[in-house]
Amino acid sequence: MGIIIAVVNNKGGVGKTTVACNLAHSLGLMGKRALVVDLDSQCNATALLISKEAAPHHGLYELLHQDSPEANLEDYLLTTRYDNVFCLPNVPETASLEPQLILGAPESFFRLRRQIRDQVRARFDFTLIDTPPNLGTFVLCALCTADFALVPIKSGSAFSVEGLLKAVRLIKEVQEQSNRDLRFLRLLINQVDRRTLISRTSAAQITGAFREDQVFRTTIPINTAFERAEAAGHTLLRHHPGSSGAGAFRELAQEFLDILAEEADSSRRQAT
Repeated sequence: MGIIIAVVNNKGGVGKTTVACNLAHSLGLMGKRALVVDLDSQCNATALLISKEAAPHHGLYELLHQDSPEANLEDYLLTTRYDNVFCLPNVPETASLEPQLILGAPESFFRLRRQIRDQVRARFDFTLIDTPPNLGTFVLCALCTADFALVPIKSGSAFSVEGLLKAVRLIKEVQEQSNRDLRFLRLLINQVDRRTLISRTSAAQITGAFREDQVFRTTIPINTAFERAEAAGHTLLRHHPGSSGAGAFRELAQEFLDILAEEADSSRRQAT
């Protein structure tokens, strides 16, 4: 069965969409079937993965508006510009569903899980859920659906560290109260600028404050190529595959696979 990963952080600007899309593309290049679920009504992942000519007719809005586990996910998915990578697209109107979800809580927090979990685990090796820059309703829906949570943090930002701590606490609370399948995967230190003291100091503080098995060894460097790629509507691996950032995402994908393989081995040993 496939694995579902929610990419979460309370703070905007830490690179959740960049991480979700470039990691999915990296996994696709390695022959893995990857799905990106765009749960952010800003729809940045949808714009990055789907060409304007393939504008979605159905997507997350329709799935969340109804509550029927009989929905055929095939009707809502779109192929992307990248081999082996698919997208469950979003539209800005999805934000209007939040009051309905709040009023139906806590049962409504499991609506996304009921609609997609079994189907995406059967069809895809990895599903990455891109979430809004908060710890609100849609993030709770993602955490109630996921097997793991990945938390990107921007190197050099004290506010990002604060958001990180809130996100880690929420993941633990959801695991204990709502989703026993959920586990905290790793922190990912993003936008690292080795030229600046504050960035180096911040990265060192994070690695010093958390256990080795809570932080990815791979870090993502700050790189203007990311901005140029997203302005062009492409992942960095497509726009500038020889860049240091693209290389870092290829390394991250391999580390990601190695970690999950170790997790699977550990689970099998515990089961026997």
